[in-house]
Amino acid sequence: MCRHFFFCTLLLLLNAVPTVQSDNKYLDIPVTNFSVPLFFSMGSYHVNIYVGSPPQRRLVIIDTGSRFLVFPCKPCRKCGNTHFSKQYFDPSFSTTDIKNQCNEHENEQCFFKKNNGGYSGTCEDFDEKSCPFYQAYTEGSSIKGFEVEDLVWFGTDNFEQSIKVHMQTAIPFSFGCETHEKGIIASQYADGIMGMTSLWHDTAVDVMYREGVIPHRAFSLCFTPQGGTLSLGGTALSHLHSEQMATEPITSSTFYSVEVIACMVGDVELKGGSENFIANAFNAGKGTLIDSGTTDTYITHIIEPAFVKVWEDITSSRYHNKRQKLTWSQFKILPDITIVLSSGYKWVIEPHSYMEQILVKGGPPFVDTRSTWNGNVIFVNRLYVDEPEGTVLGSNAMIGYDILFDIDKHTLGIAKSKCTSE
Repeated sequence: MCRHFFFCTLLLLLNAVPTVQSDNKYLDIPVTNFSVPLFFSMGSYHVNIYVGSPPQRRLVIIDTGSRFLVFPCKPCRKCGNTHFSKQYFDPSFSTTDIKNQCNEHENEQCFFKKNNGGYSGTCEDFDEKSCPFYQAYTEGSSIKGFEVEDLVWFGTDNFEQSIKVHMQTAIPFSFGCETHEKGIIASQYADGIMGMTSLWHDTAVDVMYREGVIPHRAFSLCFTPQGGTLSLGGTALSHLHSEQMATEPITSSTFYSVEVIACMVGDVELKGGSENFIANAFNAGKGTLIDSGTTDTYITHIIEPAFVKVWEDITSSRYHNKRQKLTWSQFKILPDITIVLSSGYKWVIEPHSYMEQILVKGGPPFVDTRSTWNGNVIFVNRLYVDEPEGTVLGSNAMIGYDILFDIDKHTLGIAKSKCTSE
């Protein structure tokens, strides 16, 4: 049901809901014609969103490892000052905002509480008894604030285009207005985080589907080293795939996790003390999590001895995650890391993805790692074999793939792709 007169009127006037593409090769894959660009900066992939009437633009990290949309708002008592937007979001500036009201005896109306998210304090903590929230992240950061509902939509860095073209996809959506930031999150470049984990609660994708804005309860991410594409309602990039999209069951009821049956370093399949040793290590706890909000990849520490031995046999060098200088001849022998999924699909993470170039003053310039270069280039290996339980495939493992998150079918789709038509 549409709760905003402005929103309902807008849909009737524009009548431009994205439609499903016709592509016989992808009959079982949800497709859409609605996509927006992603931007890579400071180790994260960002998307532009617009909030309120008149709209205020925010740049947020696209995160498949968390659940809620959050960013600093006025009055922010303790927030960072290095974010993309120079001014905090001002709810009072919008004519369509609604503060989610809190009732101590009926707090199910609070969005974060209703969706099993962080809920902290009492209704008296904020003016007008707004719903309070608290969210902690695995790397140690935490945020707290109050809830607001307003019109939200995905757009581009072009304000005029985002109003004329993308505002037709606006939805009434609840988000967290931060008043306190603690830890790394306070110094990040992004204004906030757009959580996309949508297996058992409402995210923007759920609401967009329910409001008839997108054709399927699904989305896809396709990353390049510089940016990429977010498709809403399915994948919009089937014409850019270099292979048939494979599908994989999502194994968790909470996160986007998949089952792993094997791991290879180069052409060598890792072995353990028992037949299913490697698979059990990857699938323990949360399993193997696809987390676009984490920059690096963290492989289970249990396979570290076997992993390091094969790596060092191939490269004749010590495995570490410190800065190192490499020549072209040293770089080109670095092995691919292959994660074999339960469907048999081989998810290959290339050195171009997991080795990060480091630019230092007076040092060597940025190079194309797929081409020969002269001299030494400084790199850091961003593939860590130290995850306490299970594995996290971060955004560097997702580069060069169109990854479809099909919420209704509880499946993950994956195909090698160019990711942009440019």
